[in-house]
Amino acid sequence: MQINQITHKNKLLSHFHVHHKHLSVKIFPNLGGSIQELVVNETKIIDGITIDEEGLEDYKSTYKSSVLFPFPNRIEDGTYKYKGKSYQFEINEPPNNNAIHGLVYNKSFEMVECQLYEERAKVILRYVSDGNLPGFPFPFELDLVYRISFRGGLSLTFIVKNTGDGTFPYGMGWHPYFYSDDLNDATFSFSSKNFYACNNRSIPFNALDSELPEEFKLEDKTFDDAFSLDNARCDFNTDNYNLSLDFKYPEGTYLQIYTPPHRKNIAIEPMTCVANSFNNQIGFTELNPGDSDTWRIDLFYITKT
Repeated sequence: MQINQITHKNKLLSHFHVHHKHLSVKIFPNLGGSIQELVVNETKIIDGITIDEEGLEDYKSTYKSSVLFPFPNRIEDGTYKYKGKSYQFEINEPPNNNAIHGLVYNKSFEMVECQLYEERAKVILRYVSDGNLPGFPFPFELDLVYRISFRGGLSLTFIVKNTGDGTFPYGMGWHPYFYSDDLNDATFSFSSKNFYACNNRSIPFNALDSELPEEFKLEDKTFDDAFSLDNARCDFNTDNYNLSLDFKYPEGTYLQIYTPPHRKNIAIEPMTCVANSFNNQIGFTELNPGDSDTWRIDLFYITKT
């Protein structure tokens, strides 16, 4: 396995290129430590942005592969109360007056470790907050651990540490888009307990029994929905590859699915809580001073070429 540091005149587009024979992974430290390419045997699996200014505009609207912390999805009106105090996040979804996708998707991460072996690699990126983030005045350290294997696997591990002197609320999530030549022919499978009905601002207001079959063809179905899972796993099969995701978390596991109008990819978003969890408490967790928490997402893929 090899890694190259690719510099760009716009530092947001500078990235690390991890590659080995027929495997290519591109990690962008200044776009929240996100992966913007996973190609195996010339088959595109993760559908990231193009490496140009148009790609940056795409990232601003789609949040492709963004790491979501301290909350995934949305906070209604960007406001929440914690331990008797009120806090206000920036509104970055103006049409719905919500805060969306956390606070680190546009932050710069530092590479703190890189281990290369013949057929695998481990890359650790770190972001440190001193407690000055708007709406989240809590110091923390967030490590992203990418493990990349030539033999059909990639994992992302979150390691968050509370470096302050008080507890804070938090949730974690990941926002990758997976490519498909024809989404209508792709199949999806997961075992869900609840479906979270949302209002017209994409904020959950009710938990309903999920009526989806465990496996189904996407066909013309559209999604922008959250589910709680019986099993912390889902499978996505296309004409070009089969993909499985595993993501266990002790407090519960949730999945957001989004199908964009162009239907050339699908966002499959594992989360530790649902949207607006700071207010509705669904999947809500807290971290004590000096404590750390870990969450791992595993991808397994088989290409058909």
